[in-house]
Amino acid sequence: MKSIIKKLSIIVVAAFIALSCKKDENNNDQSNNNDQSNVAKGTLMFHLHTYIEDTEVDAYNIDMTTYAGRIISLSRAQFYISGIQLVKLDGSTVDLQKNVIKLFESEGLTVGDVPVGNYKSVRFKVGLDATTNALSPTLSADSIILKMQQMWFSSSAQPDGYVFMNVQGAIDTTNAMNGTPVPFCYKIGTNTNYVSVEMPIQNFTVLKDNVNYVHMIVDYSKLFDGIDLTNPSNLNVSSAQDNSSSIATMIKNNIPNLFRYE
Repeated sequence: MKSIIKKLSIIVVAAFIALSCKKDENNNDQSNNNDQSNVAKGTLMFHLHTYIEDTEVDAYNIDMTTYAGRIISLSRAQFYISGIQLVKLDGSTVDLQKNVIKLFESEGLTVGDVPVGNYKSVRFKVGLDATTNALSPTLSADSIILKMQQMWFSSSAQPDGYVFMNVQGAIDTTNAMNGTPVPFCYKIGTNTNYVSVEMPIQNFTVLKDNVNYVHMIVDYSKLFDGIDLTNPSNLNVSSAQDNSSSIATMIKNNIPNLFRYE
């Protein structure tokens, strides 16, 4: 009898071990299924072209004429992009934890390696989130782009934070649009002016191991929509204090309208 009981005990223990191993195997399979490192990816780039209305700006300090006849030229045009999201066909999103800076001199921005698949839109912010905006340029993974003094309000980045968009140039301010262009300077920043941009639906595909592009236009003529250019005080936003003014709010509200698909 003792022999039979002993054999039954051995069988039960063996069965328990087998079930435990199977459970661990299933857990490992589930873990592998959730491992995003195995997801096929492609590189995504934003290709942003600088425009005044429907004409591409090829160089700084070149007079461009709007359809209405107003002359505008640019001597600086750059901004930070952060909070990038890719919108899938079902409405879910892929979030990219990367900050980039768009300079006039460079149209292509690498925004990251993303899962292959079909997407219907992109979203992003112009500016930097509050945490990054409070950092010293040397205390961030983004220190390379934060060290650019053109994106500071003064001789140091703090305590006022960074300039989110720096656009400068000259514009004809007369109602008749027959005057000599006058300099303007718009340095938009501070946490209050962190701007969301949601692009309309335009499907695109990310292919494995390919460089994939989303082509967009940045039309700086839209920055002046609704602004009374005959008032000289409306041509300058250059300090953190200026960014609390009504003209800074108008410019901020115009920023999302700068972007359209090519």
